[in-house]
Amino acid sequence: MIEPRDLPLLPVFVAVAHAGSFTGAARQLRLAKSVVSEHVRTLEERVGVRLIERSTRRLHLTQIGALVLDAANEVLASVRALEQVVEGHKAAPTGTLRVTLPLDPGLSALIAPIVVTLTSLYPSLKVDLLLDDDIHDLVEEGLDVALRLGAVAESSYVVRRLGTEPEIIVANDAAVTAHGDVDEPKGLRNAPWVAHAGLHVRSTLAFRSERGDKQQISVDVRATANTALAVRNLLLAGAGFGVLPLHMVRDDLHGGRLRRVCPEWFHRRLTLHALLPTRQTPPRVRAFLTGLGAAVKPLGFNPA
Repeated sequence: MIEPRDLPLLPVFVAVAHAGSFTGAARQLRLAKSVVSEHVRTLEERVGVRLIERSTRRLHLTQIGALVLDAANEVLASVRALEQVVEGHKAAPTGTLRVTLPLDPGLSALIAPIVVTLTSLYPSLKVDLLLDDDIHDLVEEGLDVALRLGAVAESSYVVRRLGTEPEIIVANDAAVTAHGDVDEPKGLRNAPWVAHAGLHVRSTLAFRSERGDKQQISVDVRATANTALAVRNLLLAGAGFGVLPLHMVRDDLHGGRLRRVCPEWFHRRLTLHALLPTRQTPPRVRAFLTGLGAAVKPLGFNPA
């Protein structure tokens, strides 16, 4: 009975059948004639019948040998098709690109044009985006890339730094008017604050100026939310002052929906990371990271 381990015997048998001799097949395959003869003999033992009639002048396939030759050609054609699939996968983006990223309208807007470009250029590529603020197991869930803004926990993942940006103080006009406009964070000690519940809200916040000056102030947190998007919505509604990444509120600043308070100051600089489950990145991941690296610059990210 033929088993998968016998697959290497088939191309030798096919070569002998086409060449009409062990010598011709050995020359074609660059093998010793004895090796070719042994491969054919082993294949005949596996199938339990004679496949080739030997004579002094020329080899002839038996009736069953001709049938085995047809089947062997089909098997080898399937192997070649498999090789082409693998090589095509190595050369061009195919399959499904699965990306997880936070609930962040800025990052969503950043990703959207990249998805459009990739799926237009590569019809065999599909994209699956998973937006939430949860921490995912990339290997277990079959994810290609995780985007993270800020510090990342130590893990076995491959980490790519894409760029850095400041986390700035913002509020809407009503909140600024109610409290009064200030130029330095110390003027916000008694202001109402909104904070991200997942960031271990403390009673004090530290700030740094572009010149390198530092200030630490007590904050009165009146509202918290478990996503940055919800924090932004509270600030848009006038719930107080808060700190958010620059890219997340850039459109709100340009549209006048939010104001940057203390423009010369920022809370901290955040790094945008791409986490990968392995260093062996398929073409779809490489193409995505290339597009992402070019896209973050217009949003104000500095090179990492």
